[in-house]
Amino acid sequence: MRSHVITEGSTAVSEIVVGRSLAAAISDAAAQGRTKAAVLCQPSTVHLAEAFATDLRSVGMDVTGYTLPDGEEAKQLSVVETVYRMLNERSFTRNDVVLGVGGGALTDVTGFIAATYLRGLSAMYVTTTLLGAVDAAIGGKTAVNVDGKNLAGVFSHPEKVFIDIDVLDALPNDLKVQGAAEAIKTGFIADMEIANAFDAGISNVDLESVVNKAVAVKVAVVNDDSKEHGRRAILNYGHTVGHAIEVATPCSHGEAVSIGMVAAGAASASLLGFGGADHQRALLSSIGLPVAAGVNVKSSQLRALIAMDKKRDSSGLRMVLLERFESPVVVSVDDATVRTAFDAIGLDS
Repeated sequence: MRSHVITEGSTAVSEIVVGRSLAAAISDAAAQGRTKAAVLCQPSTVHLAEAFATDLRSVGMDVTGYTLPDGEEAKQLSVVETVYRMLNERSFTRNDVVLGVGGGALTDVTGFIAATYLRGLSAMYVTTTLLGAVDAAIGGKTAVNVDGKNLAGVFSHPEKVFIDIDVLDALPNDLKVQGAAEAIKTGFIADMEIANAFDAGISNVDLESVVNKAVAVKVAVVNDDSKEHGRRAILNYGHTVGHAIEVATPCSHGEAVSIGMVAAGAASASLLGFGGADHQRALLSSIGLPVAAGVNVKSSQLRALIAMDKKRDSSGLRMVLLERFESPVVVSVDDATVRTAFDAIGLDS
């Protein structure tokens, strides 16, 4: 078992625990000094959530379980309001805890609920997808979707994040592939050993090693810039176009980020002379990730969506680009660069 710690100043604010057979550690942490827990899950994780709820009840906690809609459908203000009212009915206080059991969408909304109910109570996550383990559950970003992706949110760190490698090993191949996009992203921006681990194919990857390395990258960046005033924006490599693809199409987050990284790679080559765009595309494609937008995607719709990107400022649209692997920068891009990015993913600009 390995622990990674996010700090603010000299104070530890969040612990990420990576290991195997973590059920006892999870229930011990959630029950510490508390009497009530809300266990939130989605349909695919009900069985795990019920097991944790049983463990917590066995040590005397009053546990309320609640199943949210699947995927991004959970990240709606109407869903949040329903959970608030449930917490009201159960008389939750700031001394209680909300435990989110699921993937990235579930931990996003769990964190948002915990951060805003009673102006903040403790949150813990049990992340059950590779994508959540290497990205969404870590770093204190919580959000719901309002027109665009993640446009309403707050920075609030979960007290603990648990990543059980036994759970990740048991994932179906398609979920491993989707999560690989975010893991490979951390490789492209900071540690190519992570990306290179996927050269042998998705089924041969040592997930414990990859997850620990990817978590270490994200923790280091967040510790440098917890509120995304500067360097933390590099974690959004591939996300400017990727988030637009995710909103406009049935693509999962990981699939959309893969397409977004291909677009960003082409923009990087055009603007900064990045020489790794072809290698990047080939690696993503080799493990089954998409590298082009679908035929039904309209460039005009994507342009409208990227205009709402959170990295925009008074100078216009900014993108995370690569000068070379492990050397990301955030730069303002002009319309010609956007056209180049769109061309790379098969869109008429």
